[in-house]
Amino acid sequence: MKQKALVFTLLFSMFFHPLNAELLNSGMAFLQIPSSAQSAATMTVFSQSGQSPLAIFENPVGIGNTQTTFALSHHFWFSDINMDALAFSIPFKKSFMGFGLNYVRIPGVEIRETPTDEPLANVEPQYLAAAAAYTWSPIPKVTIGFTGKYLYEHLYTYTDNGFALDIAARWNAPSMLDVSFILQNIGYLRSDNDENKLPATLTIGIVRPEIFEGNNLNGAIGLNLGSSLVSGEAFAQAGAELDYRDLLSIRGGFAHTGSENRQSIGFGIHLERFTFDYAYLFMPEGLNNPHILTISYQP
Repeated sequence: MKQKALVFTLLFSMFFHPLNAELLNSGMAFLQIPSSAQSAATMTVFSQSGQSPLAIFENPVGIGNTQTTFALSHHFWFSDINMDALAFSIPFKKSFMGFGLNYVRIPGVEIRETPTDEPLANVEPQYLAAAAAYTWSPIPKVTIGFTGKYLYEHLYTYTDNGFALDIAARWNAPSMLDVSFILQNIGYLRSDNDENKLPATLTIGIVRPEIFEGNNLNGAIGLNLGSSLVSGEAFAQAGAELDYRDLLSIRGGFAHTGSENRQSIGFGIHLERFTFDYAYLFMPEGLNNPHILTISYQP
């Protein structure tokens, strides 16, 4: 049965990582998929400073906002794959707390031992990550954050569970630079038969939040450099955002891993207490191109 589970791992891993033998030994690859449209449109480059509660699944130092914020995200993908994320964050004097759920359901998967007209069974794999995060600034211009995630998956006749920890730090450096460090998905996934590795990564990010700033227009660029701690493969991600009067944002992203390239585009619309974000990801041939829609609300 573990061999059948590799199909789902390969499916999710195609977002940022090319196929390799070591990746097949990892579970919960859906944790690498951006949870929000705002982050996906820039290949997660601005997750460290996005001020979105959904950053709890990508970089805990990015959950901070001046107000309590709720966010809901949905992925529109092929074969009725359902991917939904819900999160909220609460500000305190010098810290923030956040909570979130990330849920994936793949209906209509047919199980076969050999090529046949009729499958042995039709199953519905399910994945869940329940997260809690805490972020605070121990000294001026330095922010530290932690996210703990309870992991659950149900595949065919068995259930796995585990725990993952994200550790992140951000430094508001001179010359208008935000420098971040994140160690992500450190933990375990325990099953009835063995213990799988999680898709752990180490990433260093640099963001210039204000390339130019005028009365109506502002721009930002950023770069992530990282490595998979499972395969040892390096990756690079770049993103850019153009904001008009804090009403309309245009975004784009690019990621390179091994011989694979990924691109993304998106936009955001800000209307008083509501924000609507959209992202479109260009996937390898045969996997279609998913759309991501996120709605945020500040009560």
